[in-house]
Amino acid sequence: MARGGFARRRRPMSMKTIAIIAGVVIVALVGLVFWAAGQADGRKPAQTEITVPATNIGPNAPAPGAGENAPAQ
Repeated sequence: MARGGFARRRRPMSMKTIAIIAGVVIVALVGLVFWAAGQADGRKPAQTEITVPATNIGPNAPAPGAGENAPAQ
């Protein structure tokens, strides 16, 4: 009884074929990285500036740790 085509013993893959497949995989991975970077860049929130007035500067500033929130010693 004849066997199907998949049951035949095939030659091992040549180095040329392995190199082509490896090149395609590398190009696909690089493309995936650039695509993911574009997706992340497009979904980032808008940049805003947050300011807080500084109250602990100047000649009359309290010493560090000497405020009303300092622990009692």
